[in-house]
Amino acid sequence: MTEYKEEDLKQIRRIELEIYHKLDEICKKYNLTYVSGFGTTLGAIRHKGFIPWDDDMDFLMPRRDYEKLVKVAVKELRGSNYEFLEPRTTKGYVMTFAKISRKDTTFIEGTDKHFIYHTGVYIDIFPMDYWPQNKKKRNSLCFQCLLLRRAMTLATYSKPKFPPELRGGRKVLAGLACRMIHIFLKGFRISTVKLYRKYISLARRTSPEEADNYMTDMCWCWLRRTGKTLGVFPKYEMFGLEYKDKDLFETEMMPFEDDMVPVQKEYDKYLTTAYKNYMELPPVDQRHSHVPEILKLPK
Repeated sequence: MTEYKEEDLKQIRRIELEIYHKLDEICKKYNLTYVSGFGTTLGAIRHKGFIPWDDDMDFLMPRRDYEKLVKVAVKELRGSNYEFLEPRTTKGYVMTFAKISRKDTTFIEGTDKHFIYHTGVYIDIFPMDYWPQNKKKRNSLCFQCLLLRRAMTLATYSKPKFPPELRGGRKVLAGLACRMIHIFLKGFRISTVKLYRKYISLARRTSPEEADNYMTDMCWCWLRRTGKTLGVFPKYEMFGLEYKDKDLFETEMMPFEDDMVPVQKEYDKYLTTAYKNYMELPPVDQRHSHVPEILKLPK
């Protein structure tokens, strides 16, 4: 599938709003803090609903509340039409954030066809962690978390999907390296869940004081070139977006389609950090969605 039928996209969005209400119900019952994030916040502010080409909903939680959600979500969703996807609850799930998915649907992107668990239409829930303001400590922490994220995948899957720019001999070598790491992890019984627990321990290490109350989404920290070199090799640093905790989680309800979602009171700070000139529409070739390769919706 390369693009949605209009009615399919409308139905996906209706289901996502339905799942959002289930998340809201659980969070209210257990007094858990959450807020919209990424394109959901942007959509609420710029479009009063979904971004026209967008097809998902994203929510953020402080790590402490996210961990409480993990403990209660499976029980709360048992016997319902929803399931909670997270490495500690779902065999084969290797991402460091959670999804709530609707069971009677199927939503599988091309890069996810090899996964051994079922994914329906879903919403994403991202834990937010404090990170050091000391640059050296930050780079070390984030790099360790990045390595653990990669190892989590290879502990379960021997043939991960590579970015399209990786081709030819480099792709072959990367494939061989991945299979060797997979065999090593399997041989020493190092599971995805074991690696994920180590990842969480690292992600939670920084205190609010050491972070000066700055938080990041650790699962989206990545390497970028600094423009400097070490001998003949380019130097890299870890990069992620940071936000003050109060700017993230002091919220107000804002219109979203025919509904309301919690949005940052300081949404301008949040969206400027995430998107810079967020009220400007991006070029057409940068308007991406998660169009699945396999889509099944209720009749």
